[in-house]
Amino acid sequence: MRRLVFLMFIPFFLPLLTLGQEEEFSRGTDEIAFDKVYLHTDRPHYFLKDTIWIKAYAWSAVAAEGLRPSRSQTLYLALKNQQTGESVFQSPILLDAGMGSAQTALGDIPVGDYVLLAQSKDMSDWDPDYTFQRPIRVSEVGAVRLVQPSTASKETAPLAYQNGIRVGLNPSEGNYQLIIERSKDQADSVFQLIGLQHGKLAYERILALQQGRNVYMLDSKAFLPGLADFAFVNSQGDIVAERPIYFHPQSIPTLKITTDRQNYRPRERVEVLLQVLDEFGEGLEADFSVSVVDSKQVSWPPDISNIVTEMKLGAVLGKGFELSPQHLKHANAIKELNDLIAHEKSRTALSNFTSLSEKQPKQSYGIKIKGRATDKEGESLAPGVELELLVFPEKGIPMMASVEIGEKGTFELDNLYFQGTASIVARRIENKRKRTFSEVLEGHQLQFEQPDLPQPTLQTRFEDIHEGFDLDDIRRYSVIRNSRLSERIIDLDPVTVTLPAWTLGRPKDTNEFTVWANYVLETPEKGFDHFNILQYLRGRVPGIIISDSPPGIFLRSSHLQTASFAQLNSIDGGGNSAGGAVILLDGILVDAGLIATIPMSLVKRVEIFSSVASTSAILGPRGSMGAINVVSRLVNPHQAMFDRNNVALAKGYNESINFPQREPGDRQIDMFKTNLDATVYWNPYLSTNSKGKGEFEFVLNDLTSELTIIVEGMSKSGRPVMGVQRIIVE
Repeated sequence: MRRLVFLMFIPFFLPLLTLGQEEEFSRGTDEIAFDKVYLHTDRPHYFLKDTIWIKAYAWSAVAAEGLRPSRSQTLYLALKNQQTGESVFQSPILLDAGMGSAQTALGDIPVGDYVLLAQSKDMSDWDPDYTFQRPIRVSEVGAVRLVQPSTASKETAPLAYQNGIRVGLNPSEGNYQLIIERSKDQADSVFQLIGLQHGKLAYERILALQQGRNVYMLDSKAFLPGLADFAFVNSQGDIVAERPIYFHPQSIPTLKITTDRQNYRPRERVEVLLQVLDEFGEGLEADFSVSVVDSKQVSWPPDISNIVTEMKLGAVLGKGFELSPQHLKHANAIKELNDLIAHEKSRTALSNFTSLSEKQPKQSYGIKIKGRATDKEGESLAPGVELELLVFPEKGIPMMASVEIGEKGTFELDNLYFQGTASIVARRIENKRKRTFSEVLEGHQLQFEQPDLPQPTLQTRFEDIHEGFDLDDIRRYSVIRNSRLSERIIDLDPVTVTLPAWTLGRPKDTNEFTVWANYVLETPEKGFDHFNILQYLRGRVPGIIISDSPPGIFLRSSHLQTASFAQLNSIDGGGNSAGGAVILLDGILVDAGLIATIPMSLVKRVEIFSSVASTSAILGPRGSMGAINVVSRLVNPHQAMFDRNNVALAKGYNESINFPQREPGDRQIDMFKTNLDATVYWNPYLSTNSKGKGEFEFVLNDLTSELTIIVEGMSKSGRPVMGVQRIIVE
């Protein structure tokens, strides 16, 4: 049993403590959010060397607010083999207002059943094993269907007693009847019934339970639509029994999908209108993702989890139970749904919520990357060794980091922001015999990987279904096209590339700014012990502050004392994206990120301008935060501090690309021009207006088939919406 330390009281004094108890209960819970994640993939079944297109939705159940976009900015993905748990790929998605998109090419992976997993940082804090799981089949060309495990045993098995108490439910029009059975094993008779919804105390009542059957009524109108958790608390503050109850499942918004025609021909354009209405017939603004699938190649299982089942029930509902307004319009269906939930462990249950409330929520930004460092012989570096790292993303500004080696040579880099791949150069620093020893590592001495997600627990399987002649044609065309792709060689005219002379800096050693400098630091040609100019400046100039990520230099001179902390961290218009001092390279305005990439072997001297007179003379009002001018030297590139052998690669956020668009026209017969795509259309970002209306269009492939349009999304008010429509291509 879990103890609610903030609910300890003597039940008979409830009238005196109710108000104070509610305040104490809600204190600190506003910052506690239970993330719910859903991945809309363009389809559940893929062919070899296909691409999986993904839209991620991450929303949080927050006290007194219901669902709102998750505060997590990073969602970790992994595709794992269902049987072995081996990861095929791992990649993070950058979230913006609880949404993000990605894609991954499957490449040469074995055919079989896989599971796509997703987990936000907040989800791992709540329960490390809690992940969203989506079944994925990879196969040769051919149609299959998803086979879900049976849930009959869960629906028919009686509810078990919890510490001598069993809570049944009989929903009726406007009321929910609680049927509470107290066995002789439970000695206490007086309990407080607590109801928690969206992390806030929604209901409380003192119950004097007799042995045997006890009946109490709940007014369902007093609760918001969605899941609420009820708990029986004894006089010691212990939770002795729990029961989740789902209120108003019929309140699911409806989505109407209308096409301009019912029947089409191959390669024609299809225009689609959307209309989203709430239970009162009012329009809803919503963000959607849309996939259009060729049903002859890929079947869309009607019982696969959708955004409604995942978001409304928070991964509590067992798979294979379809949730729809038509299904839930009768009281019997509502009872079946609630009984099914009661058999599962509610992720938002009171006992779980209180255990989480004892933790301090941690705000984490960016990507976390795990690394391992070795010596040149492959042995792990000793714990305590310090590493200084420079991170050079393909896009964006460089970053700096300093970490300490842990056990087995491991370390972690956190709060990193970059897409695609980044090059990382590291230097180790050790103290030997009262002297500091440093060495730039070679690339093979560093290995980086994304945090691993828990092993899949989803046990699903796919089975082949009857194939028609159309699939035989698709398979034949695919084999011929793939076998001849290597023969389609395009000859290009020869191109001569001339490498220009390698230069950095001005041909002359002087510049017009030097005479105004307040400090001038001449750097030695050799023997320096610093990675870059930012590290070199630390401790050499009075009142200088260095920011590593993003790179920036701040001067605390007398004329800068009036600058607020917010100003120091704001974006400066003078070429430094981190704010602070303006940065120049040989007198040319640059970003501080560029300075972070220049090794010390290329720097001749550094000029610091910290007074009003000096900065005004060279920059005018733009230099109010000070200025740094880096004067470079002309050197041979082979004398640089590090080269390609020092570079290790790390992967960042998945770089989202657009789904290829097709043009309408005549049906193509040429096998190299024929569009055989099983996913005809994919759009991860589609929205409806304040009246709930939206539209999109797409071009059909070259096959005669039946297409399935799947639309899933979340309204601005945090309500999941899902709809399916089918069209015929003749």
